[in-house]
Amino acid sequence: MFEGVKRLYYFTGPRHAVENIKKRQLKISFPNEVNDIFEMMPFDFGKDRAARKAWREAIEDFSKKTGFISFSTSWQVPTMWGHYADSHKGVCYGFDVRGEIGEMEYEPNFKPFDTKAPANGKEQTDAFFYALQTKSTHWEYENEWRKLVILSECDVAKKAKQAAQKGRNWPPFFKPFGDDLILKEIIIGTKSDKTSSDFNKALTGYSPVSIKTARASFRDFKIVEQENPKLQK
Repeated sequence: MFEGVKRLYYFTGPRHAVENIKKRQLKISFPNEVNDIFEMMPFDFGKDRAARKAWREAIEDFSKKTGFISFSTSWQVPTMWGHYADSHKGVCYGFDVRGEIGEMEYEPNFKPFDTKAPANGKEQTDAFFYALQTKSTHWEYENEWRKLVILSECDVAKKAKQAAQKGRNWPPFFKPFGDDLILKEIIIGTKSDKTSSDFNKALTGYSPVSIKTARASFRDFKIVEQENPKLQK
């Protein structure tokens, strides 16, 4: 785990791009709801079906009270814009993230599972720590860092209610900006219809934030800053 201040980037689509800034918040993800089918499952259980079932149940319990926010080390990776910013229609926020954050490790193979892990204790703690920071090498392009978020008692109760009433369109959970999450940059996607004016209005009362427009590089497979004033959003 890294502890200090690090500049990291968060990608989002256009729908809530301005609203997130106006409300000073970021959406929290939960291990049992994300797009990676192997989330927290980087283990080889062999033929031990009971251990696999117990571990899945442990993940469900963990997800009732603990989530995370995913960041990347760079805003210049085209696949991140394609996958997480609605094909360049969205935006990317640059934050100074403070406190404990974990860098993802990318592995080509599963790790043998410690059958003691589903029980409470050091084995479970070690397994959770490994699982939360390990993904397949297929995701390596994300250069992901994670900040864990522990839900309040009120939100834990709300999440339990959601689980009991599946099928309803419940609102997501958010972490507010604060001393551990300070917005410093907004990069507007090259195909976005959002403008600097939209974000400046939403930033009223907030500390100064650099707003840039992205474009495709003419020389490399990467996204760069638009320097032509006439083409800046």
